[in-house]
Amino acid sequence: MAQSSAPRVIRPLGKLEAYSSSRHVLGIYRCVVVSARYTNPHGSNADAAFLGGLAQLVARQPMLRVGIIGEDTNTPKFVHVPQVDLLNHVVFRSLPAGEDYETGLDLLHAWCHDQLWPEVQTLPPWRVIVVRPDVANPGFEDVVFSFHHSLMDGTSAKNFHEELLTALNQVDEGAEPPHVLEFPELPVLPKTQEELIKYTNSIFFVSRVVWAELGPSFLKRPKPAIWNGERIDLQLPHKARILSLDIPAEVVSTMLSECRKHSSSITALLHALCLTSFARRLPPKDSPSFKAATPINARRYIKVPTDSEDITLFRVAVATMEHEWPSVDLDALRTTETSAGKLNNLIWDHARKIRTHLQARTASLPADDPVSLLKYIPDWETFWKKKQGQQRDYSWEISNIGALKRPEDGRRKITRAMFTNGIIVAGPPLCLNVVSVPDGPLTLTISWNQDVVPEELMKGLLEDLSTYTTHLHETGKLTV
Repeated sequence: MAQSSAPRVIRPLGKLEAYSSSRHVLGIYRCVVVSARYTNPHGSNADAAFLGGLAQLVARQPMLRVGIIGEDTNTPKFVHVPQVDLLNHVVFRSLPAGEDYETGLDLLHAWCHDQLWPEVQTLPPWRVIVVRPDVANPGFEDVVFSFHHSLMDGTSAKNFHEELLTALNQVDEGAEPPHVLEFPELPVLPKTQEELIKYTNSIFFVSRVVWAELGPSFLKRPKPAIWNGERIDLQLPHKARILSLDIPAEVVSTMLSECRKHSSSITALLHALCLTSFARRLPPKDSPSFKAATPINARRYIKVPTDSEDITLFRVAVATMEHEWPSVDLDALRTTETSAGKLNNLIWDHARKIRTHLQARTASLPADDPVSLLKYIPDWETFWKKKQGQQRDYSWEISNIGALKRPEDGRRKITRAMFTNGIIVAGPPLCLNVVSVPDGPLTLTISWNQDVVPEELMKGLLEDLSTYTTHLHETGKLTV
């Protein structure tokens, strides 16, 4: 039997891409999922029409046709996959119509997060599940796109749906396109984040971060106590839990106008509402302070000529920042009366400060970005395994990938989107994930690993987010 040829290497993974790859091989972060609801499936030829539209994306986006070799090493590489069979990546299925449909979609997102990617060397690690209600002529379908985080980030996944909508509106409904796609030539991948962004770091920042990660524990000051769920347990069964909330378009409009009035933003307001919810629901002895993280889209820091880098290619481009709230802030939130607008004013004060902090951080980047220091980690497996039994660094993370672009007129539209971050086994105990569509809802999801935080607390957080935002729309205030 003839030996198959060795895979053709395209390039090494960048430092942030390798960060995600190292987590996948250990099973401690498996995928990201962004789904979108498309109106008007293509009648009796819906499956073939969908594959025809998807084929256009695979041909245009090189990250959808690469594998990864050496995931269990410190030098993983992207390799050429010359043939992509869409039937290895796409599944068509139905869910019961009615009230249980949305719950079924939440469970499907959770299922995706629990899966490891098989044969990443030869099978590009992404998946599409096309879901339709089990009724005749359902009028819509949800396209659930999940992917290995080394391939791209949440912003690229949002772009995936924008491009797919355009392709589906152009596809020939009666065609029977091939599902096996051939790509004999090596693709040109987007450059790595560290190649495209000119990082600058102060000596103080570098020494502080490197010392925090690599310095001996007996010489370090104890970290301030924060609420952060259960300790990191790399052996805990991976059981993703997802809760979702649709905030109606009219409520979103009120949120936006009130944020402008109070010099805040949606992301900052959501942080302030999470802070308020947890401060008032958790016992003070268990939550002396909080610390949260916000991923930032780093594309704005890419400064290269457009003829040398196609910025529309799916990629990873992420920065990060953190927020801290000491006990004095929490004491005020716990003791302030809801009457007379006192709590409402206090929440908006926090939302305004958080937005100011976000603006200052985005203005200072790409200086002192922890992403630029990933090159100092000599061995990923050792890095992660040292975290076993440690306290988590954060209380929560909020990732907002924004709104999908308003599309050109077409037969098909996207009326809802849903974004769920992966379970971060060695990171924040929960993620609040945000995405919206033009003239439609803003969808919030909470993702966490079972037994890391109490489910009742997560349900309470979602209830509070619904109550605060609904009350804002109805009365102009977040609280009574």
